[in-house]
Amino acid sequence: MQLLGKPVVSKLTKETRSYLSSSIASWSYVVIFLLSDDPASEVYVSLKAKYAQKVWIYADIKFGKDRSLEEVLEEMMLANTDNLCVWIMVQLPLSEHLQKHKETILESIVPEKDIDWLWSRRFWMSWFWYSSFLWATPRAAFEILDYYDFWNLEWKVVHIINQSNLIGKWLATEVMNRWWTVISSNHLTPVSLIHDGFWACDILMTATWVKNLINLDSLSSSFTWSDDEMKESLWNKLLLDIGWWSDEAWVHGDIDEDSFWDLVQWITPVPGGVWPVTVACLFANIKEVRK
Repeated sequence: MQLLGKPVVSKLTKETRSYLSSSIASWSYVVIFLLSDDPASEVYVSLKAKYAQKVWIYADIKFGKDRSLEEVLEEMMLANTDNLCVWIMVQLPLSEHLQKHKETILESIVPEKDIDWLWSRRFWMSWFWYSSFLWATPRAAFEILDYYDFWNLEWKVVHIINQSNLIGKWLATEVMNRWWTVISSNHLTPVSLIHDGFWACDILMTATWVKNLINLDSLSSSFTWSDDEMKESLWNKLLLDIGWWSDEAWVHGDIDEDSFWDLVQWITPVPGGVWPVTVACLFANIKEVRK
């Protein structure tokens, strides 16, 4: 069964519209800084702008991969002080000449407008003390699980292939908050250990942006039991693909979905799975930013 993101997005959109219609002025807007020519970032910013229209708010995109730090900070000051600008986003990664100033740029966003929660003190406080908050991408993973009634999974084993501050650590923290067991790895972990984690887990969450990192051909070679036992193990797994990248032909994820077709009960497709929900969760987190 494919765990599609579309019905989850519809649910979150209704909730966000309801909240925004009663809490901000109808002519308010959000600013999105796109300070690189990274193709994936351009796609993601486009998705953010389109989704903003769905929840009835205007998105002002500030393009400028060649802008100087001073120009960026001046634009940021204008957005910070404009009462009609209610939230500010900075799309990462930054262009090469701005990358060394990333912390300066992110810290220049006033906390009450930092929809991504990338302001450092707020980020770490939210991680350790505000258990109700989840950064957009990890929240999307759990919104999907909850929507499809996978919320009560005590004693299940979850293998997370990502250890970054923005995704892997958030996922692991929420998994532990739910009393599930965590196996943690990353794209540099030896393949044999990734395979061991796959066969040991009930739920796989992968976010490496490595095309087809998880594929049945390589996994089969590491399985030492019978074919029937392998099929049973696969059938009982839930595969949640958070990674994605695109080429000229298609969008791909970390998981070779075709190789698992009809062999696992539950899988999130790419496209159409986690990433549309991530954008919806970004705007759904508006309520947390305004607390």
